[in-house]
Amino acid sequence: MKWIILWLIFIPVLACAQYEEEGILRVTEESSIRQLLDHRKALNYQRDRKIKAWSVQIYLGRDKYEATKTVSSAKLRLRNITPSVEWFYEAPYYRIYVGGFYTKLEAMRLLHQILPQYPSAIIFKNTEVRPSDLP
Repeated sequence: MKWIILWLIFIPVLACAQYEEEGILRVTEESSIRQLLDHRKALNYQRDRKIKAWSVQIYLGRDKYEATKTVSSAKLRLRNITPSVEWFYEAPYYRIYVGGFYTKLEAMRLLHQILPQYPSAIIFKNTEVRPSDLP
């Protein structure tokens, strides 16, 4: 009886040892997986694609003259801190956004640097950021 149990344990161990020695592994990829990966790659390389990122808003107002003046002064004041100063018009407000970051912590660092010049600045989730604007 002991010999039968020993042989029943020993034969599967021997069979596993043979497969380990061969070392051949075959992987088959479904065509739908490849199509999905190619589609994702194509989306990532579009030039006009917009992504969600953290930004700092330094101005919100209705006066176009004040908005353009703030944009030009921000580009001069913040040229060493961040190169990205964008302004948008969403009726009836002009908005000036500075920077674009993947994490909120990076946006907080920028906020603390520019808070003395722009005390009403706030952090928000920006959906108008191009991947080329991010560091």
